[in-house]
Amino acid sequence: MDQAPQPEDAANTECEERRADVQRRIDEVAGVLAETLLGMWRAKHRAERRGEPWPPPEHPKPDPRKSVLSDKPKALRRAFRELAPGDEPLVNGLLQTTWFPVLELWLDPADGKRTRAVLEYGHVVMGIVVLDEYGDAAVLRALAVRAGYRRQGHGRSLVEFIVRHAYQTGVGRMYAASGTPWFAEEVGFEVRERELLPENTRRIPGIIDAPRNAFLFELTPTMSGRRAPRRSVPRSASEAIATGPRQPRRQRSSKT
Repeated sequence: MDQAPQPEDAANTECEERRADVQRRIDEVAGVLAETLLGMWRAKHRAERRGEPWPPPEHPKPDPRKSVLSDKPKALRRAFRELAPGDEPLVNGLLQTTWFPVLELWLDPADGKRTRAVLEYGHVVMGIVVLDEYGDAAVLRALAVRAGYRRQGHGRSLVEFIVRHAYQTGVGRMYAASGTPWFAEEVGFEVRERELLPENTRRIPGIIDAPRNAFLFELTPTMSGRRAPRRSVPRSASEAIATGPRQPRRQRSSKT
């Protein structure tokens, strides 16, 4: 009869199987390591034959200090500067839409000083503003923005810039003539009747040569360049001057 395996024999058999499994794994790792070393040796000799450096240089690691947001394009900003001769072709075209005489752009007014400034947005000239100063008074002679970029705040920015400039130079009264009264009122100008302006103001270029149907405006320069729009009534003051005062409505008499 066959004898049952003893406990000692079973333990020895299990130990031998574990040893064989460990040896098999060691052999597998040794084989992979040998193949890796052989591949590196072959790559080294191929690089030496081609004259390439070994080991190959490492790729530069990304700087962890840089934020992911730094790769996004920067927001465009408005910048103001003096008019340059290189801007003349574009500016002349813009001024053709205003009452300002283009041939007098580089001339200074008699007994006055002329400021010419352009607005750049993303290194592209968007508009121009021209201001003539006569001591305490100044006249906004021209304001023009490129046709494809209007209604984007560029005109208002130009006005605010030139108003701050007028405040810094000591201007106390700033005038303008416009055929579009809504914009002048939105940026803070107040409509004025031509006959009520001071006599010396009515003789200033830009006011005296303005069309008779043009609206005249006045503004007191401020350090911030901003004024609250005067639209507290349903219709603008310029419309009131153009159409005359409204007649009060007649109240219906109650029938008895």
